[in-house]
Amino acid sequence: MSSVRAGRLFPRVAASFTLRTPVRGFQTTRAVLQVTSATTTSPTATKWSPQTVELVNRLRDQQKYYATVIIKGRPFTVTQNDIVVMDRIKDLELGDSLALNQVTELGSRDYTIKGQPFVNPGMFKIEATVIEHPDGKQFTVTKKKQRTAGQKTTFHRNHHTMLRISLIDVNSIQA
Repeated sequence: MSSVRAGRLFPRVAASFTLRTPVRGFQTTRAVLQVTSATTTSPTATKWSPQTVELVNRLRDQQKYYATVIIKGRPFTVTQNDIVVMDRIKDLELGDSLALNQVTELGSRDYTIKGQPFVNPGMFKIEATVIEHPDGKQFTVTKKKQRTAGQKTTFHRNHHTMLRISLIDVNSIQA
């Protein structure tokens, strides 16, 4: 299987990497779970192997979870009750709840599930709530033309959306 980018042929490689930097007090040495699903006839239900069920149950026994989620094309590593400050999403209003389903990594202190490229959304539930739409710091932009006295000053503010991660949970799965 391969993909074509910019007129060249690149092989598509499914690789799993171990996390080498600590994440908010989590240890750097932990097991990486290789989660595989067996093919099924129904597209809505996924049949999991007994080994996968056992490994996910080990992760469920942990107390705190973290996840690396993709929001508007940017990765954020979050835990429960974290606040994420990101670029403005105009369609959202205060109090709206979001279900985040693009997760590249889900784990705890001892175990990690790596997605290739994403973790199966049937394994977890992550919810975020919009808490604020603040404006950023004001920037001064000065435009000057060479060899003239003309100078133009403008001001700019970036607009943000603040999300609180209200829930991170690993679902129980059956074989």
